Amino acid sequence: MTPPDGTIRLAGIDLMRLVAFVAVVLIHAVSNGAQDAPVAADVIALLSRFAVPFFFVAFGYFMPQRSPERTALRLLVRLAPPFLVWALVYILYFQGSLAELRSPAMIVRLLITGLDGQHLWFLPALGVAGVLFAVVRSRLGWGAVLALALVFYALAFAFGPLRLLLHLPKPPFNTRNGPFFGLLFVTAGAWLRDRGRHIPLRLALAVFAVAALLQLAEVAALVAVGTIPFPRFTDNTLMTIPYGIAAFLVALAIPSTFRLSPLFARLARLSLGLYVVHLLFLDLAARLLGQATLAACLGNALLAVLASALCVLILDHIPPMRRLIR
Repeated sequence: MTPPDGTIRLAGIDLMRLVAFVAVVLIHAVSNGAQDAPVAADVIALLSRFAVPFFFVAFGYFMPQRSPERTALRLLVRLAPPFLVWALVYILYFQGSLAELRSPAMIVRLLITGLDGQHLWFLPALGVAGVLFAVVRSRLGWGAVLALALVFYALAFAFGPLRLLLHLPKPPFNTRNGPFFGLLFVTAGAWLRDRGRHIPLRLALAVFAVAALLQLAEVAALVAVGTIPFPRFTDNTLMTIPYGIAAFLVALAIPSTFRLSPLFARLARLSLGLYVVHLLFLDLAARLLGQATLAACLGNALLAVLASALCVLILDHIPPMRRLIR
């Protein structure tokens, strides 16, 4: 999507796309390993949690102002092919067949969670958040869409990090899926575009750093009271909100004189492809190096980043594949 104010800040946002991609790989690399340094792994995962919120904010910022009907059609055309194709690729990779899709219930789970392509939840969540934002914003205005986004996020917070503390039952929904996690960040991105808001780079970096520290403190407090048993899996805390938005503000604040090298600029345009393929290479790397130690997990992350970059650069030369990685 083309940025609303030309290419002045595009290089900064592209840079942050690549940084956020590496952060996502780090989260997945340490998620089930690093038994020799669990606290360090938790900190790495938590400090990387700005990444997915950043992608939601960027999506909202660049989402064209169309009618809800056109928005829904556009998102279906853009998101459905890569989601379905890569979800099937991951099922075949991990299961060896598509037999589990004979069950209607599994097909529903596929469309919501991505099944073996667990990271693919991001794409349907992005589509749902985008359509819901377009409908509510066009019909009821900014106040209504912000209130709805806050309600959804409050439910995700209550049934996620606070569930044990509040003695709530296990929810029938994943607190990341649908609009629960993403709608607030999509709304924030669209609001920043609509209002033309940005802050100086030093201030943006300071806000980002403070939000990172506050997120660590918030999760540490929740762990201390016993509501979060596994910190590195924690999503949608309160501090995730300013942390993700601050990451985008940093990208906006990067000077217009900044330019990425042609290779990195091209990879940034293929950030969707990097995201969807990286779990394949991360699994292959884990089989090669193992994941018992933090060093092995970080090695897996490096291999996955390099292999994903090479893969999408190759796929981008195959015209039928371009719709699946762009």
